[in-house]
Amino acid sequence: MAGRTWLAVALACLVWFGYMKWFVPAPQPVAPRSTVQSKDAAPSEGLNPGSNLGQGSSSSNALVQTGSPLSTATSEEVDQSSLVELRNESLSLSFSPSGGKIYEAQVLEYHRSLEEGSPHITPISPKRSPISLATLFSHPKLQSFSNGAYEVSREGNDVLFVREENGILIKKKYHLNEDGHFVDMEMELQFPEASDRSQWGYLMVPVGGTDYDFDFAVPLKAWEVVSFQDGSTTREQYDSIEEGEEAKQGNTGWLAFGNRYFATAVVSLSQINPDVVFVNKPGFKGGYLRYPIQRKAGEATLAFQFKFFAGPKDIDEISKVEGMRQLVDYGFFSFFAYPMLALLRFFYGVFHNYGVAIILLTLLVRAIFYPLSLKSFRSMKKMQKLQPQLKAMREKYKDDPQRMNQEQMAMFRAHKVNPMGGCLPMLVQLPVFFALYTLLSNSIELFQAPFFGWIQDLSDKDPYYIFPVLMGLAMLGQQKMTPTAGMDPMQAKMMMFMPIIFTFIMLNLPSGLTLYIFLSTLLGILQQWVINREPSSTVVASPSSGGES
Repeated sequence: MAGRTWLAVALACLVWFGYMKWFVPAPQPVAPRSTVQSKDAAPSEGLNPGSNLGQGSSSSNALVQTGSPLSTATSEEVDQSSLVELRNESLSLSFSPSGGKIYEAQVLEYHRSLEEGSPHITPISPKRSPISLATLFSHPKLQSFSNGAYEVSREGNDVLFVREENGILIKKKYHLNEDGHFVDMEMELQFPEASDRSQWGYLMVPVGGTDYDFDFAVPLKAWEVVSFQDGSTTREQYDSIEEGEEAKQGNTGWLAFGNRYFATAVVSLSQINPDVVFVNKPGFKGGYLRYPIQRKAGEATLAFQFKFFAGPKDIDEISKVEGMRQLVDYGFFSFFAYPMLALLRFFYGVFHNYGVAIILLTLLVRAIFYPLSLKSFRSMKKMQKLQPQLKAMREKYKDDPQRMNQEQMAMFRAHKVNPMGGCLPMLVQLPVFFALYTLLSNSIELFQAPFFGWIQDLSDKDPYYIFPVLMGLAMLGQQKMTPTAGMDPMQAKMMMFMPIIFTFIMLNLPSGLTLYIFLSTLLGILQQWVINREPSSTVVASPSSGGES
């Protein structure tokens, strides 16, 4: 029984680690938005939710000929002298008069690598994300406002863009907060009073870009699109976004694109509720918020408000927006991860080293669960002592399964052994350990955080694979200490390969995570040593209900 319990736990952990490293839950398919024409659209334009990407029917040929607004995702040359810069201690933004948009965003606290002179993390760049957080228009008479030249003026932390054409005036005002990574943006569309047109296509605010290398095992390459609608998130891995577009309707809060540590996001603050569209088209891959531009009778001005974000996934900062802390993927057991993050930060505040903080957090979690672990080990030890009698009983009643179960239960009662006593206490602990796993895999706190010696970045893999190898050796030692009497030979062989399999799984995991797993394994060995030194309980075979017990 003890052998089966250990095997079950080991296999569960193996499946979990393999899942976190190579797999992700398949996203639920989202039905594409129907291409039924809006009742407010002018019939001659044939506007539909697919037309803005050139997917409309033949009646939208005029729109197709002008090109999709997303096709403006090019790294066109811009006169550097025309750029306007806003800057605080955390964020540097360059704005371009072409399209009146953010041209580049640099996170000033972080660099791409630890090498001297390494450039800053750049969530928005003219090469890979030229239209991220831009404001694009699907209607032919508005498309020139997507990338045309705007007049620009600056005052303090505000930048104002203005463009007028064919009697239509668009104003965009950006305000960079004095600290942090949020930018407030307001936009006004003023139409000619004489215009009787009520439907002006769609306003689109995209996040994403082109040519992103995706690798789920590398935190800075684990790209995804995340939306927040109706109080819950939808996550789409970058490589799993299907060709074309998928639209989701709901009460939309925000849309983001990023990796495990950094993100670009648009928060909708407008009275008009947008759809979320996941898109994979030539030249652009990501998502966008889609707002219908509809004028009511006598309405000459439409206003849109946004909050843009470009920076690290710091829980304190992104929690200022409703639901946005879910941008950090702490998984199903996030309610355990948040308090452990607070503890991790507390220990860091005392020792100023996140490696030490991980060690202390692991010790604390293990100490809290020590009584359960001890109970589990003791139960398994008792079960191990009963293995010879159980084996004899199975042989004696092999032709009478019902009698065999009765005799087994009688034996367990006589010796006060719970057959599930070794497994349940360990299963109770798994949610906390899984939460700690996701915490150490996704927290910006560990990005480029040094420990000591060869570990200078706890978010990167161990460069010399020392912790993975030590963990494999520790796991092998733990196996030697665990009683295996009565274990099926096939199970025993599988257990022999577990240290090797786990070592290979851990080779490319973040070193902060491998530190936790290695230390946790050592503590498991210590607990096993303590229980093995306890005086053996007397387990005497005695008749019970006509059989051995």
